[in-house]
Amino acid sequence: MHITARNNTTRLVSFIIGGLILLIFILAVAVARMAFTNIDLIHKRPVIVTPMQYNVPFSVSETKADADYLRMMTLSFLALRLNVSPETVDMNHEFLLSYVKTESLQDFTSVLADESKRIKDNSVNSAFYQTDITVYPANGRVDIRGVLKTWIGTARPETEIKQFRLDLEYHNGLTRIARFVEVNNEK
Repeated sequence: MHITARNNTTRLVSFIIGGLILLIFILAVAVARMAFTNIDLIHKRPVIVTPMQYNVPFSVSETKADADYLRMMTLSFLALRLNVSPETVDMNHEFLLSYVKTESLQDFTSVLADESKRIKDNSVNSAFYQTDITVYPANGRVDIRGVLKTWIGTARPETEIKQFRLDLEYHNGLTRIARFVEVNNEK
């Protein structure tokens, strides 16, 4: 009888140890799941912002931005490239280049250098007035149409309707310009 009690005690202790090991495994899985969930919440939590001189709040996270944010950034980039004078063109283009994606920088730099040279050589002042803007947030594309007024020297302004397309990439809270081209809609 004494031997039977010892076997029952050993069996009970082994069940308790097995249960504790199972409990530790369940707790480890739960902690790991909570850690991944918290990381996800921290990095994908949207922040709603309303900047000065812009009347629409927008939402951004580390992984994506909404249409209003892309619209605002596009208007800022267009102003840097198209609202220029011989005195401001280099500073505006330098600031714009800081947002260009590394892979596109070489081509974009040469285009802006040519524009800068023409603006300074001909005393060109220009201003862009947007009339229509369409944002495709899923692929980061923004199409914008408007009137470009150009003053060459002291002559009367030339008015042209222009359309531009910007391909923007948003990653880790940073906006980068992948492409910034004029679109010709010849029908």
